[in-house]
Amino acid sequence: MTVVGVLPFITPMQSSSSSSTISPGNQRRHTLPASEVRPLNTHDAVSVFEIEREAFISVSGDCPLHLDEVRHFLTLCPELSMGWFEEGRLVAFIIGSLWDQDRLTTDALTLHKPRGSTVHIHVLAVHRTFRQQGKGPILMWRYLQYLRYLPNVRRAVLMCEDFLVPFYHKSGFKVLGRCAITVANLTFTEMWYPISGHAYMRRNSEAIRFPQLPVSMETPKTDDTR
Repeated sequence: MTVVGVLPFITPMQSSSSSSTISPGNQRRHTLPASEVRPLNTHDAVSVFEIEREAFISVSGDCPLHLDEVRHFLTLCPELSMGWFEEGRLVAFIIGSLWDQDRLTTDALTLHKPRGSTVHIHVLAVHRTFRQQGKGPILMWRYLQYLRYLPNVRRAVLMCEDFLVPFYHKSGFKVLGRCAITVANLTFTEMWYPISGHAYMRRNSEAIRFPQLPVSMETPKTDDTR
């Protein structure tokens, strides 16, 4: 899958004062962006899993993706992931893959269907020290806008426990019904989000340049659940 015209959604969220500074001794000192969003890669897999493990095991006793599965999806479809970094440290992330059926089945947990038009969002998680700051909703908003630029993508789906339905509903997801997938004694609600505007955005992908907005302006601040 090619990614066309998506840079406005994966460039720094707020610019740092400079990418490098000159010290009094005329030594160049490189600095990291204060806050940036970019696709993840396999080098980020351990950081992803550490955040995910802490976020989910304490609640449900298991993770949506284990470390080998994180590496699997970041190898097959890194363009369907998004990580939020603060001074080079991963603080929140989303991992997705493509699916080619109307509803999720157990195969959707491990397979990436390159010809599919549905993005299956496997996991959204926020590092424990950065929760309750609105980062989860902000990152989801940016991710959904980013998906509008991917050819052939028509919708996003996810499965969540019932107590998380209001959280995703605030991001615009609608309930599809009870998910066919169960994990141990856990059941899930399946939710979906329509991805629209493809024809216009593809035609104008080279011309569109969205301004960078301060984080606080991108989406209303709401509580993070994960």
